[in-house]
Amino acid sequence: MKYMLQLADEKVKPHQVTTLHLVCAFAFIGAGAIIAVYNYTIPAWGTALLILGLALLGGTLFRNRWLTGKKINPIIRIAELIVSITFAIYSLSMKWQFPIIIFGGLSAALLFALYWERQSDNKLYISVDDDGLRLPVVRRRFIPWHEVELVVLKYGTLTINCLDNHLFQWALADAEIDDELFAAFCAARIEDSIDKRVIDDW
Repeated sequence: MKYMLQLADEKVKPHQVTTLHLVCAFAFIGAGAIIAVYNYTIPAWGTALLILGLALLGGTLFRNRWLTGKKINPIIRIAELIVSITFAIYSLSMKWQFPIIIFGGLSAALLFALYWERQSDNKLYISVDDDGLRLPVVRRRFIPWHEVELVVLKYGTLTINCLDNHLFQWALADAEIDDELFAAFCAARIEDSIDKRVIDDW
């Protein structure tokens, strides 16, 4: 038997999307203002970058729901990435070390965001089967039954208590799972794997 428990949380949280837009906006504003004021060769580009940063900041603060929508957000991300990479390359050619680090790191973050935000399935699941429990986006992805002490599903909350004192807890999305049958399944798997537990005599 196998249970797929959907979590209430999502992979990509709205505040994470908004935060990266704000980071881009402040980076563009800062770089644009410095170039417009102190650079005599490309002040117009600095002014354009400053205006772009202010527009992005205004959009993030006042039109956030529209800006982070599924259709608009990827377009904005690609525009941010193009600007960031362009400025990183220009900084590299001019040997501006600080902007290279800032816009190089920002470009990497935007590339990752484009991949992460465009995944088709934004839902998180915990898989429970005869082998053990497979957890979502945490350091410890798989827990075999012989390392589990107790699994409880009650009031829409899943609690996993491990023998090494690790405790995992998640709120689940609405799911039609019989709590008693699930508890009996987990208890039986734990009981069957007791002989596999590592006994520490120290």
